[in-house]
Parts: sequence; C-alpha cells; structure tokens
Amino acid sequence: MRTVVLDSDALSRLARMDGSMSVTVHALAKTGQPVVVPTVVLVEVMTGKASDAAVFRVVKGFAFHGLDSATATAAGALRERAEGLRRKKRDLSVDAVIAQIARDLAPSTVITADVPDLTLLTAGADVVVVPVS
Repeated sequence: MRTVVLDSDALSRLARMDGSMSVTVHALAKTGQPVVVPTVVLVEVMTGKASDAAVFRVVKGFAFHGLDSATATAAGALRERAEGLRRKKRDLSVDAVIAQIARDLAPSTVITADVPDLTLLTAGADVVVVPVS
C-alpha cells in the first residue's frame, strides 16, 4: 500500500473542496490508504485567519510528518543536487522536504501541482508523483 503525501496545493484544493481532489483523497482515506501532510505544508497553507478551519476539518484523520534533523539534512542534499540540474531558479526547500518525507515513507505517492520539481527530487526512489486534479 502506498502512502499518499500531499503538497501545499493539494491540501489547499482539498480544503476548498475543489474538484475531484476531495473525492480522491477521501476515498483513499476510507480504504485505509495512509494520507500524510508534512508539517512544512501547514506553514505554507495556514494563514491565522478563519479560513484555517477548513484546513483543520480536512486534515482530521490524516497523519502529520514533522521535520527532524536527519530528514532536514537529506532534504538539503536533495535541494542542492536538484538546483544544480535545472534552469529554473527558485528555492526548492519546501519541495525538497516533501520529497524527502515521501522517500522516507516509500512506497509513496506525492500529489502536487509541481510535478517537474517533485519528480526531479524523488528520482530513483519508489515514489510516484501525480498532478493535483
């Protein structure tokens, strides 16, 4: 069974009950498929406003995965390697953390709006990267 790891866009769409994303993730959760939200994703999604209630409602029953020193170190190495391989210049820190958590939980699937970067960061691991629907 693959663990499903959500990135910020996936969680945001889920909180908004956007399209088939809600149906897909809730169906996975009901079948016992583990759904994980990296805590760094909460940093990107939470606002301190009333809209946070929708996020808390959605993640009820999902597991959270924090950032320990081993994961942070491995994510930093992934980020450094990936930034040297791509043209686009933007910080990959959060994506690298999500990728490393997915690697640690492999076999896993990452649901993301940033398929190219997550594919690059998870290359060689038993991680499937799929676009947010």
